[in-house]
Amino acid sequence: MSSIVTPVQSLVLNPAYSTARTHPKMIPDDLLPALSHAAVESAGYRVARWAAAREVLHARVTKGRVAGDLGRFLTRWMPAGPLDVVAGTFGLDFDLTPEGMRLRGGEPAFVAVSQEHALLHLPALRSFWRNELRQAHFEELTRIVPQAWFMDDGEVPPGAVIHGLGITSFERLDRVDSDAWAAREGVLSRKMPAGTRIRATYGRDDRGRVVLRSLEAAP
Repeated sequence: MSSIVTPVQSLVLNPAYSTARTHPKMIPDDLLPALSHAAVESAGYRVARWAAAREVLHARVTKGRVAGDLGRFLTRWMPAGPLDVVAGTFGLDFDLTPEGMRLRGGEPAFVAVSQEHALLHLPALRSFWRNELRQAHFEELTRIVPQAWFMDDGEVPPGAVIHGLGITSFERLDRVDSDAWAAREGVLSRKMPAGTRIRATYGRDDRGRVVLRSLEAAP
């Protein structure tokens, strides 16, 4: 939300993961024309990095190392407890829509949690995510992860609007197309158009790198 302007202090992780190309065992031919194969391949690595960065954020907030308005905001809104560990083998569900590829769910379960989507899209955390994930990975994640907002009642500065909605407060949601958004447990999420569901399974190679193992139509 644009009312939160304090950036999180930059942190640098030693990357625990790196990308490696592989040839998946199961790729339906009828999905290939609509699918960016490279985007699916790299999504597993990016989700693993997202989980690692989110753990850094959780540790900083719980230890009181995020000061000011942003620290108070995150203490109020960030889901409690650590995230699920990204396992050696894990799966992600995607929808292929006219607007592009969207991450729908999978394991680890946090990828489907609207509060986690809102954290990733929170303008005040952009510097943190860019430093932890690197710019290109952050930008790609924000493209495939549905946009979401914490419905905070904090005051938006004069002349500012809530990023992505163009309104000055959530009391003005009546000006936003209600068919495009859904509110639940204090989080406003963008509804995703129907699309073709696919399931990607990832594993680790002998160097510990995240690789795409299989790709198939989801049931």
